[in-house]
Amino acid sequence: MNHAALDAAFRATSYRVVTPERIFVLRIGVADAAFDAFLYREVTLGQSLGSTGGAIRWGIVTAYNPGALLSTEENQLRQRRLQNRISAAGWRFFNGCNLADDDLWPAEPNCFLLHVDEGQLRILGREFDQLAVVCGRTGTAPRLLWI
Repeated sequence: MNHAALDAAFRATSYRVVTPERIFVLRIGVADAAFDAFLYREVTLGQSLGSTGGAIRWGIVTAYNPGALLSTEENQLRQRRLQNRISAAGWRFFNGCNLADDDLWPAEPNCFLLHVDEGQLRILGREFDQLAVVCGRTGTAPRLLWI
C-alpha cells in the first residue's frame, strides 16, 4: 500500500478511548472539546503541565498488524507486550480500539497514553513496528505521527 493509501486508511478510522467517564471517539483532524475537558479533569491538581502552556500531550499506539495481518494470537501477544512496556515505563494509559470505517480491517486494541511527547511515541511505535501513531495535545486536533 502506498503512502497516500495508508494516510487515507488511517484517516478513515475511529480511535476509541475507553475512560472511566465514557468512551470518546477521536478522528484525525477533528478537535474534541469534550475530550479536552475530560483530560483536564484527569490531571491531578497542582501537577506541573510543563512548558506546553498547560496543554496535555497524549498518544495512541497499537501493537497490532505492523505492515501485514498477523494471527489473532500473535497480535494479542504483541499487545500484551506493549501494555507491559507502557506500564514498566510508568506511563498512565487507557485501553481503546481502532475501528476502520470500511470494516475491511479487524478492530485493533490500542493504548491511549497521557503525558507523552512525540519522541517517546516514535520510539514506542518503532519498537512495535508501526508505520504511524496518533498524537495530540489539548486544544488541537489529533494528528498522525509517521514513524
